[in-house]
Amino acid sequence: MAGGRRTLQVLGEGFHASYPLAATGRLTIGRSSENLVPIDDPEISRHHLVLHVAEALSLEDLGSSNGSWVGDRKLEPRSVTTLLPGDPIRIGSTTLMVLERVVESGSRRLWNYDYLEARIEEECRRCSRHPGSFALVHIVCQPKTAAAVVERRLVALLPDLDVVARYVPGEYQVLLIGADEAQADAVVKRLVAGLADDRVRVRVAAAAYPIDGTTCDELVTRAASRAVDGEIEDDDDGDAGPVIADASTRELYRLAERIAPSRIHVLVVGETGVGKEVLAEELHRRSGRADRPMRRIDCAALPADRAATVLFGGDGTEGALVASRGGTVLLDEVCALGLDVQARLVGLLDANDASLDLRIVAITNRDIEAAVADGEFREDLYFRLDGITLTVPPLRRRPAEIEPLCERFVAEAVRFAGRAETPMLSRDALALLYGYPWPGNVRELRNTVRRAVLLCDGDEITPAHLPAEKLTATFATPSQERSLPPAEPLPPLREVREHFQEAERTRIIAALDRVQGNQTEAAKLLGIARRTLIKRLDAYGLPRPRKKI
Repeated sequence: MAGGRRTLQVLGEGFHASYPLAATGRLTIGRSSENLVPIDDPEISRHHLVLHVAEALSLEDLGSSNGSWVGDRKLEPRSVTTLLPGDPIRIGSTTLMVLERVVESGSRRLWNYDYLEARIEEECRRCSRHPGSFALVHIVCQPKTAAAVVERRLVALLPDLDVVARYVPGEYQVLLIGADEAQADAVVKRLVAGLADDRVRVRVAAAAYPIDGTTCDELVTRAASRAVDGEIEDDDDGDAGPVIADASTRELYRLAERIAPSRIHVLVVGETGVGKEVLAEELHRRSGRADRPMRRIDCAALPADRAATVLFGGDGTEGALVASRGGTVLLDEVCALGLDVQARLVGLLDANDASLDLRIVAITNRDIEAAVADGEFREDLYFRLDGITLTVPPLRRRPAEIEPLCERFVAEAVRFAGRAETPMLSRDALALLYGYPWPGNVRELRNTVRRAVLLCDGDEITPAHLPAEKLTATFATPSQERSLPPAEPLPPLREVREHFQEAERTRIIAALDRVQGNQTEAAKLLGIARRTLIKRLDAYGLPRPRKKI
């Protein structure tokens, strides 16, 4: 096929392919190798679709077994349907999309943003299965009228392997395939030197997988925040306080308020981007430690060879944990700590006497019990951190909070953009936002709203300013990559003492089962004295295991 101005993008489970389209022709698609576009997907028929390419595009379903969809519309078998560039086509578990080149420099192109997002998500999936790295660069140029100059320089400065896309007018993003943090920093310096001159001012920043995030929304947020604001914003908006408009959230925060004054360690779990840090901030704010700073440690960003030094110190220096005495330490993505560091953390928590008085709030988006079962997380550390577990429900389970969150994010975006007036969300735009399941949760909603504000020149945000194709796609389902199963409904609120006692009783039984009834070993596992264990057995009416003769 001779290359034209359009390409067919094929995105499947774990693979991506790109086919340049001729100006006219007939492209057959199906499972058979006889097709011009063969796709190895068992849900696709041997001869599934035909893409008719001319000035106008059209699709024909060849009577496939499982059908074909364009957006949420199912195609009639054997009938020809008009197709627009950018329309998502779903066949089986594969998505196809015809994209037009926006800018060309020789064989180089500037992609649209929907395609870039799909590629970032694909790289996240690939690197979660096979350890690797990549980076995302965000570029802001001023004045925006210099965009044409910046685009020509941009495509000349980067290798063909990198994916370049326009984010909003005057802003661009670049996906650096296979780049690590150091390589991304080198690219940032090269772009700053190559793009800016007396007429053009640029700000360039990068976010790297997995140090700065492991999802598309995390990486986009961090890269854009660094380029626009010069620093990373609090992803969960802790400084502004929580948005509480749903019954499940109200119950969760009432429970958090009850346990905040205690010294018990807390485990906060939930999918990526749901607002776990906001809840942790609230626990600290309502505790007796609020006059002390809350120290946040991103465990996923700690280099393996420096994690122990950062946490525990060395060469006569205090580590972050001891330096936080009397306060609260937030261990973000605690499951990312190595087993050797986890062992030292167990020792520190066992020695957590009155002089240290340290409270740990640990956060994870993983199923921590599964990590324990797989040997990736120490069971004794889990017992120590799991004084009580708070589960933050995903955004799709608290839809009453979508509109107030949008209002907050619109106000933020207006403030950062320096606009005089705040645009309102139209009723149609809100309907689109309510109808989407938000797999990236609050963080994804924030990114979507901020970009809409940048695209909106008037006083109303409409569906034209939103990624309507993504928001209306019927195949958009919550990501399961590295996330927890759907959150269970919170139990009815009851006295905290009763909750703690039941949780402790369960842990004691589990510990005794683990060590075949050995009370000394069970006490070590639980991090308590053997005498204390015996008192707990009597208090909870549990029989004392007999010594084996």
